[in-house]
Amino acid sequence: MQRWKCLTKCRAKSISKPILFSAALLFLLLFALPRVLDYFFPLDLSRYRQTSVLITDRNGEWLRWYLSPDQTWRFPIIKQSAQEQLPADYLKLLINYEDRRFYQHNGIDYQAIIRAMGQNISQGRIVSGASTLTMQTARLLMPHSRNWLGKIGELFRAWQLEQHFSKAEILQMYMQLAPMGGNLEGVHTASYYYFNKPADKLSLAESAWLVSLPQSPNLYNPIRYPQRAKAARDQVLARALQAGLITQEQYQSAIAQAVTINPTAFPLIAPHFTDQTRANQNKTNENNQAIIKTSLYKPLQLELEKLLNRTLNERHENSNLAAAIMDNQSGDYLAYVGSADFFSQPRAGQMDMLQAIRSPGSTLKPFITLFAFDWLNYQPNTLIQDTPIIDDAYQPNNYDGYYQGEITLANALVRSRNVPAVRLLRAINPFRFSSHLQRQGLQLYFPNNSQPNLAVALGGVGIKGVQLLNLYRTLANCGYNQNFSAALAAPSACWQVSEILQRSQDQNGRVFWGKEPVAFKTGTAYGWRDQWLFAYTKQYSIVLWGGRADGKFSSQRASAEELIPLLRKVLGLLPDPPRSYSPPVYPFAIRGSQLPARLQRVSEKEDKQQSAVNQLSSGLPLSINSPLNSSMLEFTQARDLNLQISGGAPPYLWFLNDNLIYQGDSTRYLLPQAGSGSYRLVVVDNLGNSSESSFRIRVSSVPSQLNAQPNQPLNQTRAKLVPFDSQESKP
Repeated sequence: MQRWKCLTKCRAKSISKPILFSAALLFLLLFALPRVLDYFFPLDLSRYRQTSVLITDRNGEWLRWYLSPDQTWRFPIIKQSAQEQLPADYLKLLINYEDRRFYQHNGIDYQAIIRAMGQNISQGRIVSGASTLTMQTARLLMPHSRNWLGKIGELFRAWQLEQHFSKAEILQMYMQLAPMGGNLEGVHTASYYYFNKPADKLSLAESAWLVSLPQSPNLYNPIRYPQRAKAARDQVLARALQAGLITQEQYQSAIAQAVTINPTAFPLIAPHFTDQTRANQNKTNENNQAIIKTSLYKPLQLELEKLLNRTLNERHENSNLAAAIMDNQSGDYLAYVGSADFFSQPRAGQMDMLQAIRSPGSTLKPFITLFAFDWLNYQPNTLIQDTPIIDDAYQPNNYDGYYQGEITLANALVRSRNVPAVRLLRAINPFRFSSHLQRQGLQLYFPNNSQPNLAVALGGVGIKGVQLLNLYRTLANCGYNQNFSAALAAPSACWQVSEILQRSQDQNGRVFWGKEPVAFKTGTAYGWRDQWLFAYTKQYSIVLWGGRADGKFSSQRASAEELIPLLRKVLGLLPDPPRSYSPPVYPFAIRGSQLPARLQRVSEKEDKQQSAVNQLSSGLPLSINSPLNSSMLEFTQARDLNLQISGGAPPYLWFLNDNLIYQGDSTRYLLPQAGSGSYRLVVVDNLGNSSESSFRIRVSSVPSQLNAQPNQPLNQTRAKLVPFDSQESKP
């Protein structure tokens, strides 16, 4: 008996070891291994995160959708819970049709697997599947081959989804990725494309068809296969009726409807502006932002686009139009049309003409007058000669070929006379004028890297329309608001120019927005390639452009005055035109006709003297032009070296290798007998600004310190300065 007990006990011990081992192995397979695999093979959610990007106006109205990075229309579900955006009909139909036990299983429905295996074995073929919504979502996230290995991977991915996400989040992924035909994905995308409505406005019949569509988007297309589409939809409805989710009356009403779709293209409004907005988003790496709100006002944008397209029909087939409306207070664009006909190749419609570098024509003349008022204290009644220029290499003519003798600065500007503008710019100095404009945000593009010159007054420079519009906005704010702080000019000078521009007119008289006079300036580039009109009121600034995008000579010889009727129509689009107008009140002194003798007229002598003074204080930054920084100069023998600077405010202090070598107004200095070695030139101007240039000289007949000690720092190999008498080497 004792032996039997011992034998039984030994057998129990021998049997318990395999059982424990099997249990441990089962634990490893069912619990530990999936978590290890989950750690090393995480879910790839890139398809879910790479959605289409929506650009909206200021009120959230759609302007444009962009394809996702994989070129798919995949609208995101924005709200936290999918149920907040989708109708109850769609959700209950989806879950009932695709996965009734969705809320009971953990991603894998074992009951459905057993049922499907039994049906398939009994029928001898595959008649039923056991794929859950979670498994379908896993397949949509990470597509795989349709074999047993791929199916096992799908089961694992479904388990991962259930471990990391809630049921609501899994539903949201499915509804965003479900294939809906072509490159359409997601319920929102399909709802807008097929029915032109948001998903929460779908009817019961429409929801049922969208539930069935992902099973076979091509076969269930109602345009190609209307009967198949209806049968698939009705099957979804029949199952809902059997489950008691809908009433018999709802069922009969829904199946009586034909599957009717109305494919609708997604909006393409303000294409140039939205492209720029999208590009700016990419630069700031905000690619996770699915919706980008802009400052545009959609109703105004649509009306402006329609107006330009209608007007374009009256123009040459190669010409185009562009326009923008800006809010003066905020600086926001309310409407923006970079080119009127976006898809026209002859008109180069996809080129944004407000961002292109073009000639401004005469549209810089108001700022010449502005700076003459602000810097030189001239007044609107100051007289200037409108006579041929004979004492300068640059001798432009007036547009009409005539001269009016002595006229006021106000009349010269409002009549856009060329010669007075050039004379006034010479008094201001083109260097100072150009430098100040660039400091205000207007980048000037000079041909062939040339220097600022008098041709700037007549459009001999490149600008971007958007930047010049912003400068006119600054002019408007400066003039209308006496307390406006702007580096552009004094508010009184801004208002003087604004009053002059309000007198601009065409054959139909002055231009008004409601009761408020509109200040505007036109400009025509050489060859009629560009026609500009910049206008502003107290509240808005407007730019209009017309011309040829290809920059070729225009056979339609029309000045920018042809844009004035279009301006009147654009003003008609603006909401709430003022019913009264009161101009700002400035001191009487700036409006008087009695001027001091010096301000009564711009004389030729004072013109040249003022230009010389301004040349010395042009506002250009101090820089060393020669020798350039980090340059190596090689000579066959020691020789004098010319040092040259530009810009800054004289007088200057010149230091070479920490020794003062010159003090004065000259921008040149002759360094005698410069020998081999390294040099450090520092120049300081009267305002304390400095510029530095470190350079090396190698004289082939004299051993160079640099060659002798190549590894020494620059400041340890400086050339020794030879004492000299500064009077013998005049700058």
